[in-house]
Amino acid sequence: MNTIKILCVMLMCTLVLGCLSQQTHERAIEELELTNETSAQEVERLQQVAQEREAAVVQLQEANKDLEAEIDVQEQVKERNLNGYKQELRELYSQVNDLVSVSGAKPVNLSGFEGDEVDFDDIGQAFRNIRSTLASQIDEFSQLRSQNDQLEEALQKLEARLRNVERLKKELELVRADREKQEAKLATVRHEVQTVGREIDRITKALEDKFGKSLVVTQHQDRLVLTMLGQILFKSGQAQLTPLGLDIMKQVGEVLATLPNKNVQVEGHTDNNPIYGRLQQQYPTNWELSTARATTVLRFLIEQTGMNPQDFSAAGYAETRPAVENSSAEGRAQNRRVEIVLYPERVTPNNKTVATLTQ
Repeated sequence: MNTIKILCVMLMCTLVLGCLSQQTHERAIEELELTNETSAQEVERLQQVAQEREAAVVQLQEANKDLEAEIDVQEQVKERNLNGYKQELRELYSQVNDLVSVSGAKPVNLSGFEGDEVDFDDIGQAFRNIRSTLASQIDEFSQLRSQNDQLEEALQKLEARLRNVERLKKELELVRADREKQEAKLATVRHEVQTVGREIDRITKALEDKFGKSLVVTQHQDRLVLTMLGQILFKSGQAQLTPLGLDIMKQVGEVLATLPNKNVQVEGHTDNNPIYGRLQQQYPTNWELSTARATTVLRFLIEQTGMNPQDFSAAGYAETRPAVENSSAEGRAQNRRVEIVLYPERVTPNNKTVATLTQ
């Protein structure tokens, strides 16, 4: 009985479990179907993703090809740039060494840049070294240029002084040559003056023997002075030669005509007594009277002797050049005079200015 109960219980349990198991199985099937459906969707999605990734891979491959080509181009450009930079470096080093050789500094080496592989860091450092070296050389060249400018300025001053010295030498040679000519001419004139002086002494003695102290001849360095008292030549207050004055001047003119290479100046002198009365209408002062008397003698000598007028000149000095003091009648009589001054042939001076050498 108990066994039957147990079997019944077991049978019931089996039925219950079977029912439960059927439900579970059905749910499992449903879940499996759902999972399959989801898996199919996931597979479809994964297939779509795989297709998209394949397309992306194709694009990446194409992009990679383009990138590789671009990298090749960049490498070529980089290589060309590197070669250009290396060449530029060599040229810069060469220029720097040329500049250094001028200043006498130590040459710059091109070590480290002769290999095939040169990166931009080395190139940049090389350029920085070159800039530093160039900056140093530029500073040194600036100092050298300043010294050179000073030397150039000093050289220009020296050249100017040398040109000035050469010019002075030429001018001194001209002056020396001119002076030698003048000295030779003066020697000739001195000889002529001495010769003329002896002749005048002879003639003067004859004139003094005839006219007494009315005519006095004196020599002052290179000129001769014939002094004639005014009262012998002219009447008081007049400028017309007296008969005795005409005779004296005629003989004086004959003597002067025989003298070679002469220049004659006739000078009129008076005492310090002023002109008064009616004479003032014709000769307001002693200036006019002294000048008129000198001009009268000059005209007589030229007209009577036929000498060249260019050899003559006349001057009136009034009472400004007395021979003696005017304190006495005798002194005033000696101051009223006419002087004929004989100069040697006029020597035209050379007015060249000789420059001085300045520091």
